[in-house]
Amino acid sequence: MKVGIVANTHKPKALSVIKSFTELLQQRHIPIIYADDLQRFLSLSANEETASIGTIGHNCTVVVAFGGDGTILATAKHVGSTGVPILGVNIGTLGFLAEVTVDELEETIDDLLQKKYAIVERMVFKIDIERDYLTKTYFALNDVVLDKGLSSRLIFIDARVNGVFLNSYRADGLIIATPTGSTAYSMSAGGPLVVPDLHAFIVTPICPHSLTVRPIVLSDDAVVELSIRKEAEPVQVNIDGQNRYKLLFNEKVRISKSDYNVRWISIGKGDFFHILRTKLNWGVNHKGVN
Repeated sequence: MKVGIVANTHKPKALSVIKSFTELLQQRHIPIIYADDLQRFLSLSANEETASIGTIGHNCTVVVAFGGDGTILATAKHVGSTGVPILGVNIGTLGFLAEVTVDELEETIDDLLQKKYAIVERMVFKIDIERDYLTKTYFALNDVVLDKGLSSRLIFIDARVNGVFLNSYRADGLIIATPTGSTAYSMSAGGPLVVPDLHAFIVTPICPHSLTVRPIVLSDDAVVELSIRKEAEPVQVNIDGQNRYKLLFNEKVRISKSDYNVRWISIGKGDFFHILRTKLNWGVNHKGVN
C-alpha cells in the first residue's frame, strides 16, 4: 500500500492532523506521496516523494483527502478518472462527504492495512458546454448549477431530456445534481435526498416563479440539455464549485453520465442514514432521548 495525501492547508487543524497521520503511517512503514503544494506547508525534506494533484492518483494505492467537502470534490476532480479510491477525513465543519473524523485516524489506518473497508462507486456527470463548433468538457461529482450570478433579474432556462422538451424554468437558477450532490445545494433549494449509491439525475429549480414547478428525478441514462432564452442576460454555470463559466444565449449545456465513477472508501463508520441523523439531527428528541 502507498498512501497519497491531499489537504486544504487553510483549515486550522490541517498541519497538526497531517503530521500526526504521517507519523502513524511511518511507524507502520507505509510509503507516502504528498501533493506538491504540501511541500512547503509541511517543511518536507528533499527525499520525501511529491507529485502534482493531477498525477498523484497514478502513483499511489489510495488518496487520503484532509479537509471539508470542497477539498474532497477538488480531489475527485483530479484523481477520480484514475480509479484510485479516495478516503475523506473531515477537518472542516459539516462535511457530508468525509466519513472519517480526526479521532478515528489510527483505527482507520489499521482498517486499511487489514482491508476492512468497502469500495463505493459514486456517479459522475460529464458536462459538455457547446458553442458553435467548440465544445468544452468538464466533470462533476456533486452538481451543475445555472444561476443568475450578480444579476437581480430572473433567468429563463429551457430544459430538454433525451431531446424531449421538459420545461422552461423562470427562476433564480437550476441545479442538476448527482445523488452525492443531493445533500448539497439541491437540498437547500428543496430537492430530495437520494442515497448516494443510486445513479440518477436530480433536477431542482432555485426559487422558481411558479408554485407548480417541483424537483424531478431522472434515470441515469438521461441526457439533459440546457439553454437560455436569447433575450435573457448571460447565465453563470458553476460546476462542483470548482469551475465557473458564463453561458451565452447561443450556447448549450449537455449533461450525461460519465463513463467512469469516483471510487470511494467506506470504513463502515456510519451508513448514509446514520450520516443524515448525525449531520441533520434527524430523530433527535429534544428531551434528550433518541
